[in-house]
Amino acid sequence: MRRVLTANGDIFRPKGPLKREIDLATERTADVIRVLGGHLSDARRRHIDEVVAHRTRRLTVAVEGVSDPHNAAAVIRTADAFGVQTVHVVESGVRFVSSRKVTQSAHKWVDLVTWPAPGEFARAMSEAGFAILVAAADGALTVADVPRDRRVALAFGNEHEGVSAQMRGLAQGSFRVPMFGFVESLNVSVAAGVALAALRADGAGDLEPRDAETLRARFYLRAVKASVEIFEREGNGVKP
Repeated sequence: MRRVLTANGDIFRPKGPLKREIDLATERTADVIRVLGGHLSDARRRHIDEVVAHRTRRLTVAVEGVSDPHNAAAVIRTADAFGVQTVHVVESGVRFVSSRKVTQSAHKWVDLVTWPAPGEFARAMSEAGFAILVAAADGALTVADVPRDRRVALAFGNEHEGVSAQMRGLAQGSFRVPMFGFVESLNVSVAAGVALAALRADGAGDLEPRDAETLRARFYLRAVKASVEIFEREGNGVKP
């Protein structure tokens, strides 16, 4: 597994500045919120509070073998727009590349995790209690039938072949987006957008209180320029 931050195709592993932010938000949550809150406007703090209140970890999205960086970026942007905190990328032989221009800064707020192959992704999802449902033209469920009362990972395939046979074999089911025209499939980012719009129409958040506070601290660290330096200077003068 690799935790990544995308920037024109660069894979960012969980070290350096991002790891520092994650560690601070986790270990000194209240201090980060207290110190950095003073460096944010009231409107910005309210916006972050609203985003956290609508975040979900019950629903996650995965894309497999997506070669077009604009499509990968569009899925990330869509996930953030509908409050989905984590996006999984299953490379399946296709190196993950994303376009920062298309994400429009969404990559700053969404957790991205890459997996080299479907097997590792499926094992992790099983251990976390997620059912994998793959998007397919012949899906057994419509998107409206996707369960909303349990953890679900929606897996979308690449632009040409859809999800792999291996991914489909590891999934617990399949779903489809009903279409009524002559086309037989949608662009992966469009399909993800339609599915998330349907499943996240109420915008309900489901974070546990501790998780919500940690995420709020992370967003503060992301929102304030030179946040780590400011915190280390003003956070009671003590480096954690």
